[in-house]
Amino acid sequence: MTKLNATIIITLFSVIAVSCSGNYEKEKAVLSSLFGMEIIIPDSLVCLIQKTEIDYDMRDADFKIITYIDSADCTTCRMKLPEWDKTINSFISNENVDVAFLMIVTPRKHDNDDVRDILRRLFFNHPVAIDSEGIFIKSNNLPKETAYHTMLLDSENRIVAVGNPASNPKIRNVYSRIINGEENGNIPHLCERSADAFGIIGKGDTIVRHFSLHNNTGCTLSIQEIVPSCSCISAVISPDVVSPDSTATVTVTLVADSVPGYMRRHIDIFYEEKENPERITLHGYINN
Repeated sequence: MTKLNATIIITLFSVIAVSCSGNYEKEKAVLSSLFGMEIIIPDSLVCLIQKTEIDYDMRDADFKIITYIDSADCTTCRMKLPEWDKTINSFISNENVDVAFLMIVTPRKHDNDDVRDILRRLFFNHPVAIDSEGIFIKSNNLPKETAYHTMLLDSENRIVAVGNPASNPKIRNVYSRIINGEENGNIPHLCERSADAFGIIGKGDTIVRHFSLHNNTGCTLSIQEIVPSCSCISAVISPDVVSPDSTATVTVTLVADSVPGYMRRHIDIFYEEKENPERITLHGYINN
């Protein structure tokens, strides 16, 4: 067992045991049974971005974050959409790793319209499947405790971590270390929100997003170069010299490709005084 895997297992055991019954040995046995389990994601699930159906294909992703919300309590309360938006975007920034996300919701009958409404009201621009028939949970032998209903899957849909990264920073750190690698899991960033989901746009549409970079390095930073991932995305930064403990604003403009489907583009900001660039990512879907 590698040092990283051992650390991950110990961390998850301690967090899950506290959040569930507190019975360490029992939770250890449950977690041990889940690691390596293949999760079935039914093809019949219909995925939405807010109110619009999308053709969502996660099969080629390096990792998949799946969270399942059943009808036991108030469904919309447990969705925690703002927290999930921030968490998902934090994992999207690494262009070298393809991370897919899906929230699967089985609402109570009278909550169905509320779920769709909250997706629109909170502008949640990530895929959600409303599974009214409970197909997902019927296809997978998961424990009844909700602590085990969020998981990180590898490329073969096998569980490599369990727990909700949107509500627990220690679990979020575990996910990050698995996705980005042990050495790169905690690289400090100047931009607290380094990615943004723009939802669904049409071909040729232009979107503009603003990001703040806070200089927490203790030295003055001077822009060396801004490098886009392709010609459809560009950025300007002001000011181009950022004093310690000061903030710069990055304005990112993206023009949608002519190719429909999922789109992810980034810009890298290089500083003279900083070895690693700051990466800002935009991602979403282009309609036909």
